[in-house]
Amino acid sequence: MSRPTSILESPLARQAPLSALLALSAVLSITVPSLQVTDGGLFVASLAVTGLATVVAAVALALPHSVGLVPALLVLDFVAIALFRTSTGAGASVFTSLAVLPVVWCGSLRGRLTVVYAALGVTLVIMAPYVLTPTNVPGASELVRLGVTVIVFGTVAAVVQELSRRARRNVRAARLGEERVRAEIDRAAAVQRSLLPTPTDHLGADVAVAGACLPAKSVGGDFFDWYETNSGIAVSLGDVMGKGVGAGLIAAAVRATVRSSRAVDDPSEALLRAADGLAAEGSATDVTFTTLFHARISTDGTFRWADAGHGLSLVLRSDGAVDRLRSSDLPLGMGLRDEWATTEGFLDTGDLLISFSDGVLDLFGGREDTVDAVADLARACGSEPTALVAALSARADEVAHDDDVTVIAIRRAPVATVASALPAQPARRERT
Repeated sequence: MSRPTSILESPLARQAPLSALLALSAVLSITVPSLQVTDGGLFVASLAVTGLATVVAAVALALPHSVGLVPALLVLDFVAIALFRTSTGAGASVFTSLAVLPVVWCGSLRGRLTVVYAALGVTLVIMAPYVLTPTNVPGASELVRLGVTVIVFGTVAAVVQELSRRARRNVRAARLGEERVRAEIDRAAAVQRSLLPTPTDHLGADVAVAGACLPAKSVGGDFFDWYETNSGIAVSLGDVMGKGVGAGLIAAAVRATVRSSRAVDDPSEALLRAADGLAAEGSATDVTFTTLFHARISTDGTFRWADAGHGLSLVLRSDGAVDRLRSSDLPLGMGLRDEWATTEGFLDTGDLLISFSDGVLDLFGGREDTVDAVADLARACGSEPTALVAALSARADEVAHDDDVTVIAIRRAPVATVASALPAQPARRERT
């Protein structure tokens, strides 16, 4: 038998109420005039046996297999009650009902024979006065009454035994169900991790990229992605409302829909397709919105992006300046206005594009200047995507956070050919 898994299963927790009631009964027997102690020696012996049982139960807490002491404790309890009943009036004692506690304890143990053991224990309590005082001979009616008492207590043990068996079966089924759910969640988490882009620092000839997604639960609603397109690369970072498997499924669906727009150069078109996909999967009563940042970076540095309610993206220029990529467009799935603007700019060599989820806000205490704090951290990391992602991941390990933490960083790296000398183009917005 294994060690108890909760305080309620420990022998001391079971023994303490009985010991306390026997001690109280002893005090009442001494102080209440209507009660009496008919045999002082047996009275003291009953208290001594009770004390021994309590000590054994306390010592059992330190033992790895304390459940093995339970039968010995039950024997001591039945003996203590038998002695106490005999010393406080035998058949006239009002403390016979104390036997119900070890009966219930015995009935709660595994095995059908525990009911028999409980009945034998009650028989010991009932017959002890006639064994210890031979002059006390029970009459026929007394024997019938004692027999009924044994049957009643035995029935109590049988009922408790059956209820305990059903409770253990239900607990076992619940644990198996929990293990199955946990296994399914672990598989879902593995699938979600497999959907993340292949870990690499370089994508194409002149771009360095890194990202990380640290779910608050096994499966999260955040995702990031990058992949090559005909004209360059595409990058995305999304945050689905909520956490867990449901949010993870929606995140996977949005990611797949955005990827299906690989041949479309307009980022806002990818957002529109993702919104249509959410509308098709959802219902009139379930509203699940997703914030999404999606950008296309051409090989010549042209940078086009659309933002669906995300608002946590920036460009750290090679000279240290920060351009925050602001947008007033709504998240996907709101069903209020399915249109998003495409903004065009330019990423020069050494410029670093950063996008992160709102879980990063928790890493900086929810400060309003978190974007500036992330920019400062990027400067300290030398504008290296891998170093920045590693720094934020390390901070997530140190700072408590309740939300998923996701970040992606893309830097136009120097190439062997002559660097582009095109000046940064003024941003212009296109409404689709």
